Order: sequence, then structure tokens, then C-alpha cells
Amino acid sequence: MTALLRRRLPVTVLVAAGLLTTGLVGTAAAAQTTVTGTVKTALGATVSGVQVSVKVGTTTKLATTDATGKFSVATQTGTATLGLSSTTATAGLPQTWSVKGVSTSITSNAVLSFTLPAVSTVAIQVAQNGTPIVGASVSQCTPSTSQADAAVVLAGTAAVAPTQDFTGSVTSATGGVTLNSFKDATLGRLCARFSATTLGAVTTYAARSGMIDATLNTGKTIFVPKVAEQAGTVKDSTGGGHAGLKVAIRSASGQADSLSPLTTAAGGFTTQVAAGGVFARISGLSLSSTVAPPLNIPRAFKATFDATASTTAWAVKLPATVNLNVVVQNPDGSPVQGAVIRPAVGSSYGAANSATLLTGAAAATLTQQVYGDGKSTAAGLVSARLFPDSSLAAFRVLKNVGGGKIREVVIPVGTVLTAAKQITVTLPAAV
Repeated sequence: MTALLRRRLPVTVLVAAGLLTTGLVGTAAAAQTTVTGTVKTALGATVSGVQVSVKVGTTTKLATTDATGKFSVATQTGTATLGLSSTTATAGLPQTWSVKGVSTSITSNAVLSFTLPAVSTVAIQVAQNGTPIVGASVSQCTPSTSQADAAVVLAGTAAVAPTQDFTGSVTSATGGVTLNSFKDATLGRLCARFSATTLGAVTTYAARSGMIDATLNTGKTIFVPKVAEQAGTVKDSTGGGHAGLKVAIRSASGQADSLSPLTTAAGGFTTQVAAGGVFARISGLSLSSTVAPPLNIPRAFKATFDATASTTAWAVKLPATVNLNVVVQNPDGSPVQGAVIRPAVGSSYGAANSATLLTGAAAATLTQQVYGDGKSTAAGLVSARLFPDSSLAAFRVLKNVGGGKIREVVIPVGTVLTAAKQITVTLPAAV
């Protein structure tokens, strides 16, 4: 009998252990439940159209508050992460906002009562040279849903930082607009974008508030600074003007931009920007092979430099260009007609040698794309007009053979181009 008991005992223990484990699993399993609740402002007003997210484990359930600010969502009990968000303009709240990462525990038939943070009003006045601007669109300069001050939105949970954005607000006949903001010690810059007509040309401007890291625990008025007219010309090294170049100027204080007025046939431009130190960029982009290449400038370039905006006109003079001549041939040495030169990467601009473009200003930073001025001739010759470059960016030489197939060679970075230069490129044989 004793031996028999010894043989059966391990079996009995195993069965008991199995029952014990099963009991623990059943006790810990999450139960289905329905969570209800409301979303209210700091002043107690209910908020409709708020999306409420409840995440338990790996499962997220969503609900939207109704006209009375109430919501109901079927979920599970257990540790949960909650979130609120809205992209619908609601009186007394920022236009776009969210509150994420609220940690709590969901019990059976839980009731959640959210209270949003207090809101401040920010009064914006947009004016150009003292004249109110009607219809200016006011928003954060970079839509980023910037983080506001942390606040407790659900009793018993830790404070979380809401995010918010300001979009779609347009100034009135007095040039004013009021934004609603959660209290924020690091509000991002606000931009007022508008268009104005100067000498028959329509130019778009971005007037910046210059307000950043400014406490918004009370209402505050932002005045856009006055701007001054800046005129000038952009000409090539031979003194010739070019139409269609872009002139973008940003004030050093970041408070007023002019966005890309195009130069006239004589290379002239007139724009408005805050007086004083500015950052300017002249750029050209003419990549269509059906358009005649510009004379004496690269097809695609950017020239950026620091300068001073004042009533004195700028006389910008671009540096002289040199030609990169490419002879395109087949493996047997015969010429390839109809080949083109293109950038290795469509959006890449390689650095060229710097040059002084404006008297008294520091040397500009020049970048350009290696882009051919046409297609290779019967002799296989194709050219690209470029600023001198001691380490030319990578570029492609290619021939489209139809059917979605091309023959091409990529010339790597490092080709020196300080004077006119000719290279020979051999395309692979057609497949």
C-alpha cells in the first residue's frame, strides 16, 4: 500500500496544480464592460464631436461625444490608456487639439468625467505699414500641434500635456482675429498669410508674430511689425536680366517674410519685408526640356545670402557660369543622339563655389542641380551650364529607349568644374 501511494502521489499533485493554474487564469481575465462619460470645458460646458479613445491591452475602441458631450464605448476592464481629440471648431476651445496618454484603470461600468484645461484668448492684429489687413489667414507658422501646459483632465490621474494648433482663422475688416488657446508657456510662432498687389504683381507674404516662449496664462495682443519696401534687380555676369526668378526674403527677427515675387524681364523685383537684417534667397527652376535654356545661368539653382533691407535697391549680380560638355557614346564608340543630363536625385541641390552677389554683403551660398540644356546632338554632345564647382554633385546621363527602359550612367560626386570641361560617357549597350 505504501508503494502504491508513492506511485500515485505525483499524479495527484499534477492534477491539483493544473486546477490551481486554471483558476488563476480565469480570475485575471479581462471582462467586457461599457464605459460611459462626458467631456466638458474648464467652465463646465459640454463639448460635442470629441473623439474618445480607450486602449486596453492591444485593443483600442473609439467613441464620439454627442450633442450633450456624452459618450459610450464597449471595451474591457483593466489598465487603460485614454485619449481625446477634436478637429472641429468649438466655441471657447482651440480649433484643433488633442489630449493623449491619460493612464487609468477601467472597472466594470466605469464612468469617466473629463475636464479640459482652461483656455486663454489671444488677440491678433495684422497690419502692413499701419494699415489693417483684411482676410489674412492666421495660423501657426508650422502646423505642429505644439504642446501646451500640462493639466489634469481626469480626476485621480497624472497631468498630461495637450497639443493644439490654430488654423483657418481670418482677420476681420479691422485686421483683427481672436484665437483660443490652452494655457501655453511655449506657444509656437503665429503667421498671418496674405496677398498684396505691387506694380500690378500679386505677392504673398507671411507676417510672423515673433512670439515664442511667451507665457499665455492671460490674454495677449500680438502686433505684426511694419514692413518696408525692398526693390532690386537680379542680373547675370554679363549684366542681362532674367524673368521668372524667385526672390524670397525673411527678416532676421523672423517677423515678416516675402514669398517668392518673380523677377521681370529686366530682372527687377519689388517686395516688402521688415527693415534691417534679412536672409535672402534667389532661385531659378526651368527643368522642362521643351523650354529654351536660360542664358548665362544654370537651369536650376539657389543663391542664399545675408543682407540689409532698406530703401536702397539691391543690385544682385550672379557669378559667371561655365559649361560642362558631355560626349555620349555607345560601347563601340559611336555617338548617342538624344541623350540628356539629369540630377542623380530629383530634389538634390549640390553645393557650388561661393561668390559675393551683393556689394557689401558676405559671399552667398550657391547650390545647383546638374541639368542639361537640351539633348545630345548627332555627334553625341550635350551641355550643362553651371556655376563653377570644385566638387560637382552626382548626375545622370541617360537615353530613353522606349517601353519604360533607359540606358544610363551615374557620374559620382567629385567632378571638378572650375572652367569649361568636356568628359566622355559611355552608355551600356541596349538590352
